[in-house]
Amino acid sequence: MTEAALQIEARPAQLYVALYDKLPHPGLGPVQEFALDIGISATAPIVLTDVVWRAFDQNDHVSFVRQRLGEEAMDELTRGQFGVAPGLGLVLPRCYFLEQGAQPLSRLRISIAGFEAATRIGVSASLDVPLVYPQQRAKIHLPFADGTWWAITGNDWSSSHKADPVSWPFAYDFVRLGPDGRSFAGNGRSNADHYSFGQPVTAPAGGKIVFVRDDMPDQAPGQPLEASAITGDSTRLAGNVVVIGHGYSEFSYLAHLQAGSVSVEEGQMVKRGQQIALVGNSGHSPGPHLHYHFQDGPSLFVDRGVPVQFYNFLAVGDLIDHATIPSRMIVSPA
Repeated sequence: MTEAALQIEARPAQLYVALYDKLPHPGLGPVQEFALDIGISATAPIVLTDVVWRAFDQNDHVSFVRQRLGEEAMDELTRGQFGVAPGLGLVLPRCYFLEQGAQPLSRLRISIAGFEAATRIGVSASLDVPLVYPQQRAKIHLPFADGTWWAITGNDWSSSHKADPVSWPFAYDFVRLGPDGRSFAGNGRSNADHYSFGQPVTAPAGGKIVFVRDDMPDQAPGQPLEASAITGDSTRLAGNVVVIGHGYSEFSYLAHLQAGSVSVEEGQMVKRGQQIALVGNSGHSPGPHLHYHFQDGPSLFVDRGVPVQFYNFLAVGDLIDHATIPSRMIVSPA
């Protein structure tokens, strides 16, 4: 009898790690963050009993150990049915890590254990995933000219952005705050109620426009996006977009822009601070806001999101030369 085999795959196969050692307030860090999806396949029906994660530093010492689910918890939650079927497999999505400390890591080891359902023979497998720390070259500024903005999600928050560990794990959503400290006036049911809607979006650094989409309508706040709007092209979830290449495989991705507001063309060169569009509510968006992320190529869901530090901004009244903006922080251009 052939022994059953387990196999693990990681998405992405190599992980970018965000090292947050430059934050507007030192008391917030340092911390490190990364996210991934895991796929498990088997050659025979397998009941899983354990999933353990170990991160190793650059001296190959174990830095931390995390147990996703042990045998007792798995059995209680799934009545012994937390398993892998041949031809189907199992996905562990949105595996998210936010760890204290600044010591660089080298790899993440994923170890799984279980037994073959028919024979009760134990099986196990492991996978080492390389961890890489990108070095940002472009000086990225806030992508708006003025006003007070709230980073409702940022690099250090286990938000819906982590559902895509390829392009969006380090993405930001910004909303503008009004004089009353709120993001909208009235009941917020109209896009016009929102202080963000129609605000100028500016190039966060100089570069070349490599992609533009400007044909999607703005949704009403809270209105779900029709499935037909993204049929055949899942990138339309981002609505109207502008992508700017800054050189050195660094790209800015600005999304959910107002319909018909994009004022640049593919191939055009832009300067930092130049207006490129208006904030909108296009695509899969709960309300008017500006989505921004940094990535290593121009293509959404193909190229990988990269951690980003912003330059020359105000945070809680302080002038910040450059730093990571944490989730929920209120910021303004300097």
